[in-house]
Amino acid sequence: MNLKITLDYGTEAETLRKKGITDEKVIKDLISFKEKHPHILKKRYPTEMYDKVNLMCRNYMDRLARFEMDYDFVVDIEKFRNTAVCCLESVPCLHSQVINHPIAPYWKVCDYTVDEFVIVSETDDINKAKEEFFSREIPLKSNIQMNIGLFICNGKTYVCFIWNHMCMDGGGFKMFWSDFCKNYSEYVNKGTSPLGFSTGSRKYTDVYKDLGKEKAKKAKLQFANVSPKIKHRFPFENDNKEDSVIIVSRKIGEADFLKAKDYAKSIGATVTDLLLASYIDSLSKIADIGADEKISISCATDLRRYIKDLSSIGYTNHVSFTHCSIDRKGNNLKDTLQLVRDKTREIKKDEFMGLHGLPLLNIAYKTMVYLQAETVVKLFYNNPTFSVSNVGVIVPELFTLGKEGPFDAFVAGAAKNKPCAVMTALTINNTLSVSMCLRGTEKDKEILENFFTEYEKNIQSF
Repeated sequence: MNLKITLDYGTEAETLRKKGITDEKVIKDLISFKEKHPHILKKRYPTEMYDKVNLMCRNYMDRLARFEMDYDFVVDIEKFRNTAVCCLESVPCLHSQVINHPIAPYWKVCDYTVDEFVIVSETDDINKAKEEFFSREIPLKSNIQMNIGLFICNGKTYVCFIWNHMCMDGGGFKMFWSDFCKNYSEYVNKGTSPLGFSTGSRKYTDVYKDLGKEKAKKAKLQFANVSPKIKHRFPFENDNKEDSVIIVSRKIGEADFLKAKDYAKSIGATVTDLLLASYIDSLSKIADIGADEKISISCATDLRRYIKDLSSIGYTNHVSFTHCSIDRKGNNLKDTLQLVRDKTREIKKDEFMGLHGLPLLNIAYKTMVYLQAETVVKLFYNNPTFSVSNVGVIVPELFTLGKEGPFDAFVAGAAKNKPCAVMTALTINNTLSVSMCLRGTEKDKEILENFFTEYEKNIQSF
């Protein structure tokens, strides 16, 4: 049963003006929307299981995710800002502090202004602007858990995002930004107030709701999630925890990428198989890994595959990792690709792929106070040394801002502590974009540059 409350219009309208909305019609419609959705008006929300997992991961990374989409025109700044406030009002965790309480962490909803959320800047040096933006921090005690940079350069708009990974993963971000774009476009083109943001559940248990009673029951008993221990690592100078965030990336053009993809398809391998195999082969060249040596690489798995109606869930994390462990690296890239293909086929036969270990995490966080649970989980948590997260294909039509979709996109995950190295990938307009984000030194950056030089050669070799 949906309850409805009545807000004091004058007080609420003045508050929204102070937050940054300049359109009186939007203010009126937003107040009505909030009255119909009282669950977004609470001052405090519990952290969900994945929130807690990502809070724990502050021990291994900076827990900030990064994304960028580029548009070949200048957006309407005022309408963008009005849309941004509607977004924040609909998604409370984005304007909340994380209170790391030892018994039960929670989201404390905070006041804000749109200037804290959306940073608008005209620049002549877009690369420098993006580098500085992606190096920023968002403390747990920040009132805003996402920053959007609107960088205007030579008639183009570069929209950059950095956010607390506790709020959402890459799949959640794609849902979020797609909704933002639809809201903005309807607002610009038709004058419709931008109120179509998801206010759905952020619970990890949503992954079970469409499995069927018996399968869901079995899925909730998949306690084990054993990740193999490996001796190999990137040849970083040391394992010191550094302060500097470095991002190294490469783009591989349409002609080269399509040839590589066609070859993979011809032998029954997927794009993700190709990304994994190229990672393993490139690493072997800079870390001297022999053809007959065993190696394992983790691969992010989007658990939204188990949810039929994604409009029913909120912006959150629904991700797990599978482990592609092969007994031998292989003699060359094509050999490695076949070995990876065979292993991932085996993994995909598991009807509970990606669901292993979730029930055990849930038990830990539900039966212990948080400080105890974090200590216990850390004892058994094996942070993958090598991993790949494939965000997938960015379809420009799904991210249209008013009139056109993006002409380019970029993704970089959280800055990992050494020795962990996570490669994040996406494709747009048949171009492959790959990156690594690391807390490291200039020497570490050189090592990642060498890795991606080999990676680029690998994809081009087809």
